[in-house]
Amino acid sequence: MSPEAAVFDEASLVTLARSGDTQAFNELAERYQRNIFRLAQNITQNREDAEDVLQETFLKAYEHLPDFHGDSKFYTWIVRIAVNEALMKLRKRKWDKTVWLDEPVQTGRRYGGP
Repeated sequence: MSPEAAVFDEASLVTLARSGDTQAFNELAERYQRNIFRLAQNITQNREDAEDVLQETFLKAYEHLPDFHGDSKFYTWIVRIAVNEALMKLRKRKWDKTVWLDEPVQTGRRYGGP
């Protein structure tokens, strides 16, 4: 067993987190947050959306930790949550017709002539 594997035992941390140990869940989150953020940014192509997805992913994982039965690795489970959150973010963005103040708006009019 490598030194890193000895320090980080996902199954033990998940067991502790499921029993209410928030520090164990924090260790899991710290371990995976960089990968989840990169995944979210790759899907959303937007840093702010990726940060939202990261936060929502770990919030949902924490809320639904009792539903995690260990049929797969925790990392696999949390990646699935992140992908779903990122796709939801894209769907919401598609339907959001908000025009930002710094975004050019097409009016169909040309300037500088009749």
